[in-house]
Amino acid sequence: MKILSGLACLLLLAGTAALAEDLTPEDEALLADLAAKHEVSLADLTAAVTEAKLQKKILSTMDRPYEAKPWYIYRKNFIVPARINEGIDFWLKNETIIDKAAEKFQVNPEIIVAIIGVETFYGKNMGSFRVLDALYTLGFRYPKRAEYFSGEFARFVELANKQGWQYGDIKGSYAGAMGMGQFMPTSYLKWGVDFNNDGHIDLFKNKWDIIGSVAYYFQDHGWKKNWEVTVPTTVKDADKAALMLTETMKDTRTAAELREHGVFVPERFKDTMPIKLLRFDEEHGYSWHLAFHNFRVITTYNRSPLYAMSVYQLSQMIRDGYLNRKKALAEGAGKPPKPAKAPAPGKKKDAKKPSGGSQPKKK
Repeated sequence: MKILSGLACLLLLAGTAALAEDLTPEDEALLADLAAKHEVSLADLTAAVTEAKLQKKILSTMDRPYEAKPWYIYRKNFIVPARINEGIDFWLKNETIIDKAAEKFQVNPEIIVAIIGVETFYGKNMGSFRVLDALYTLGFRYPKRAEYFSGEFARFVELANKQGWQYGDIKGSYAGAMGMGQFMPTSYLKWGVDFNNDGHIDLFKNKWDIIGSVAYYFQDHGWKKNWEVTVPTTVKDADKAALMLTETMKDTRTAAELREHGVFVPERFKDTMPIKLLRFDEEHGYSWHLAFHNFRVITTYNRSPLYAMSVYQLSQMIRDGYLNRKKALAEGAGKPPKPAKAPAPGKKKDAKKPSGGSQPKKK
């Protein structure tokens, strides 16, 4: 027994040494730089890197993102009956929490529900990659986005230390996003909310914290409750209208400019209204859409306009289904499920963040 234990120990040390030797001088310089920039020690970062494993599958996935697919294919993954029905059920089961979060943070409730639905199918698909491996792979072995992901690697180590996690225990997406709302480490640290005041921020299982954090994220990124998000439109001349397309969501046109280029803009929008023109690939031709401020806010969660459109369309279908279900229940078709009850309030650890009993400061 002692011989086996000693052999196991030697193998473990050999494996650790091999990983340490694989670090290049550039890696070591990066670790030192990350330690200087973030609230985490070089020793902790080195320990995390030593435990991390390169995942080649992640590298190949990054070079063929799902958002590169045409709209008519992309939307089929999200705008489906199962996701709509699950969203309605999720809203009914958690309506006390959702109502409170929507009111406190002034965010449309259907957007909160749709985000969680698109991100993880209401917690069913939260990711199978070790977050440690994902962020190491992209931060140290993917030059295109190394600056961003190496920073997230450091923030993950910081987050794990604060939460008392073992580095290798946390699972998430291939990009290192975690929990039911798929927050990156920086987002978890900045917008994670202890919404039920129990002294912990749990974005994996605690519906209060999950829903409150998504709502707070949207409020802090400028969501305007009940403002229009996007509307479909038509164009007189596709080539002329295409001149109004822009690269980024922040680069908008005015309603007057769009009208001058043959894009139909409803009269309720003033000539000075900033609008982003979108063109999506359909099976036969294109569809055209006008996108407004709240659409851009959704793209802060994921930069893809396809993602934002999926969230919006799913939110509308869930909202309609929820209202119809509530009406049917009120007319005696059945009884609604009991809403989740808030646990007894505890002490709030982070006074800078909102909880169930305080209002966050705007940027």
